[in-house]
Amino acid sequence: MAFRARQAAEKLAAGAAYEASGYVVVDELGRPFKTDKLRTEAHRLMAEAGVRKVRLYDARHACLSWMANNGVPHTVVSAWAGHSDLSFTKRVYVHPDPQSLKVGSDKLGELLAGAA
Repeated sequence: MAFRARQAAEKLAAGAAYEASGYVVVDELGRPFKTDKLRTEAHRLMAEAGVRKVRLYDARHACLSWMANNGVPHTVVSAWAGHSDLSFTKRVYVHPDPQSLKVGSDKLGELLAGAA
């Protein structure tokens, strides 16, 4: 809730200059962050939190893959990512986790052992 309160205070302070863009990540005037500003702020926050610096693309990629590999339906993952093409999301962002690959290998091994 502190986030919403801060945005409300910024909107009040900016008055008519505030742009209600509808975006979540905005500057003090309600304008969406440009890519370089978003990256700079994210890296500053990572340093402040004492976590390893990662590219935002990699964090997005990991998040979407984690969601898809942990029971979130692919249609929901695609919509959450803002994609209109489900096949694009699956092709570019969704990758099987190592445990899933092992399960697949084990199942194939069982099949081949039964055929012998």
